Amino acid sequence: MTDIHLCQPDTTKSCAACCGIYNYVDNTREALLQRFLFRTRLFARVRENRMSLEDYREVIRHRENAKRIYTTIYTCEFVGFLDEACLRVGCMLHPLSNDGNDMRTISFYGRDICDGHFCPSYQKLANHEVRILLAALDDWYLYGAVITDIDYVKTFFHIIQNRVGETLDAGKVENRPALLETVRRYCGLKTAWPFRDTMRPRFGKYYFVGEEYDIARIDYGALGAEPSPYDAIFASLSSHFQNKDELDRANLVVHDLIGEFCSAYTDADR
Repeated sequence: MTDIHLCQPDTTKSCAACCGIYNYVDNTREALLQRFLFRTRLFARVRENRMSLEDYREVIRHRENAKRIYTTIYTCEFVGFLDEACLRVGCMLHPLSNDGNDMRTISFYGRDICDGHFCPSYQKLANHEVRILLAALDDWYLYGAVITDIDYVKTFFHIIQNRVGETLDAGKVENRPALLETVRRYCGLKTAWPFRDTMRPRFGKYYFVGEEYDIARIDYGALGAEPSPYDAIFASLSSHFQNKDELDRANLVVHDLIGEFCSAYTDADR
């Protein structure tokens, strides 16, 4: 369990995954960037009393492609950038963004649900895991995609801790650029994974058909291979392997990253 605020942890990044931003069919970084830039400029008119919230909502509904991967999860139209540098995404209705004026009653879930919601990562992630990720990442898109994927985070750190024989010391990692760079490269697989399943709507290990979903499992037998020790990581990356050669290459990518981290972490004590 962590006591670190994951939604808005600092001035360089934030997470709005619970608002459904990764649930758009077109959820690439560039697509979301353009979506949020337009919303932020438009919402400025609301703050200047040049547009009503209802009119803002109508413009967004008519302008945006709201197709979702999982139809049951709502994608909130009031997510935008919270700072001039466009480093942090979040709720533009929140009182902290409006001189104390709380406008969340107009949102789909309402003020009470939004105000009291904490994602499972708060319960599942440990402080040292969160601290390492915060030190390694300064990108709202990647940070949100990683911090909410509990399997992806915990499997990585669990394997490393088993190899080094101790719980990771976040302070040791935070002060060593080489270790942070390895963590950053691992997290970056979320956006640069060459073995991603593109044949069906996927969100991590889940695939969707309308309002139904299931876990997509890798058939190692069909590949003529043993189950990978990185299976949970591959599932989080929405992996699909055409053959054993692709699986072997994927194993090597993760194996090398974990090996690099363990070596650098152990060397730090020498």
